[in-house]
Amino acid sequence: MRNPTVVKAALLSLSLVCTSSHAQMLQNLLIGNAKAISLGNAVTADPPGIDSIHFNPAGLARLKGRQYEVKFIVGDVTIEGEFQENNQEVIDKNLERGFKDPLANRDTTIDKFAVYLPWGGHTDLPVLAAPLGGVSYNPEGSKFTFATSVYAPMILGMTRDEEDAGTVYGENLSISRITYFSPSVAYQVTDSLSVGLSAGFSYTGIGVKLPYRAPSQLLEEAVILTNDLCGRSTDPKYFLSTPESILDLDLCREELDPYETLFELDFGGEKAMSITYNLGVLWDATDWLTLGLAYQSESEDKMEGTFEMQVLELRELLNGLGQSTILGSNLPLKTVIEDAVRLPEDGFLRVPASIVLTTPQHLAFGASIQVLPELKFNIDVKWTETSSWDTLSFLFEENVGIFGLFGLLGIEGASATEFIVPRGYVDTVNWGFGLEYAYSPKLDLRLGFEPRKTGIPDDKRDYLIPLADLDLFSVGFSYKVSKNSSFDFALAYTKSEMFIPTGTSTNGNDTRYNNFIYNPTAGLDTVSLIEVIIIETSYRTTF
Repeated sequence: MRNPTVVKAALLSLSLVCTSSHAQMLQNLLIGNAKAISLGNAVTADPPGIDSIHFNPAGLARLKGRQYEVKFIVGDVTIEGEFQENNQEVIDKNLERGFKDPLANRDTTIDKFAVYLPWGGHTDLPVLAAPLGGVSYNPEGSKFTFATSVYAPMILGMTRDEEDAGTVYGENLSISRITYFSPSVAYQVTDSLSVGLSAGFSYTGIGVKLPYRAPSQLLEEAVILTNDLCGRSTDPKYFLSTPESILDLDLCREELDPYETLFELDFGGEKAMSITYNLGVLWDATDWLTLGLAYQSESEDKMEGTFEMQVLELRELLNGLGQSTILGSNLPLKTVIEDAVRLPEDGFLRVPASIVLTTPQHLAFGASIQVLPELKFNIDVKWTETSSWDTLSFLFEENVGIFGLFGLLGIEGASATEFIVPRGYVDTVNWGFGLEYAYSPKLDLRLGFEPRKTGIPDDKRDYLIPLADLDLFSVGFSYKVSKNSSFDFALAYTKSEMFIPTGTSTNGNDTRYNNFIYNPTAGLDTVSLIEVIIIETSYRTTF
């Protein structure tokens, strides 16, 4: 099930980009800076060249004259999982009632990686690599340094084969935040203190396509009632009493299955310009200690597009109501519901819609300590407001009757104008550690370690972002090609393994009665593995 590929390889100037990242979950892994990743991303007090724009803009003050930097990133990625039927209570219940979950004991893997692009939407990536980078300029004798760079602070994309078990967590899924222009300035306040500011002009886009199923106990009991009644009586009509009314329902049709796909949804949306800013301070406190502080602002982007929903299964369900009538009238219930939800005849519902995606704010504090003349130790502590990813909401520009019906039935998160997928993430505090050894005047050796918390609580884990806490290990070097030129190399490895027992996550395999909104593997254990090997290189010189 191993799937080697070039990792989100890079950008051809403004046109080619190569995600999950993060989203802030894999923060800084795919920025493409070899120095940063080889030092465990502990570079707030030791900013890495032109990529100081991202890590700490105050570090740009260290760049003199005119410089440019180009970078490459390649890697090998494994993302795989399995949905296991191990809970005896669930097994016994399915055997007793004659149900079988088609996902039980099946493997899942990624077919291709992908990116969301402004000219092509969800786009599978070819196996290739391409450069990204930036330029800086410090006028002779000036305390100001100016710079800009192209980079991707948030990239996530994958495609699964349509027969893969994991499609219930997305047959296609891609999120992109591509910073195509980042005007930045640093100012040398004193010989030991510098400050910096960068603005990021970014394209954001998101695409998702998934078959939606909801194997909740609520749906299961409704299916059992329907199938049981229809199987034991020749009279297809039954009375359902509610406090408000009495309905004369014809529930009988071909047997329903709680594991059926209810509908398929497809959404693509984008925003051409999203603006954020980074602030930084760098202070050489002593000859052996440098301190750094960096802040990255939040952005909240409303991406507009089209929400498309294939509703053939729902039309079949309505057909199952047959000629049922509201008691005391000759008005068929099917007609009433069809008029309310307005399902299109061709089975495809299309409405203008948008989704709001938040890029969490981020704060980092770091220290760079010259332990020995040849040995430097870096340490960073970082806070990210991952709790801003509390929900993922689709906002409809027109009323969508079927979701309005879900809302009336008491299904939380659904209404005629909104469809809310809960996430419930929490803020994170992470550390980074790096060692740099000056082996010779031309060669520096580096070692890094970064234990990373995901911000996903145990009861919110799922296979949508199958990411547990992980440890990043890295090595690298910097070689001074000439007085004004240097080449950096880094090799990094990380692995994330996750096991979600049945009923322990409200976002994935909850067994509660009414968890209907996005709980696709209810009753199944989820096992997942992410394994990543990354190679990053960069070359910086004057011009």
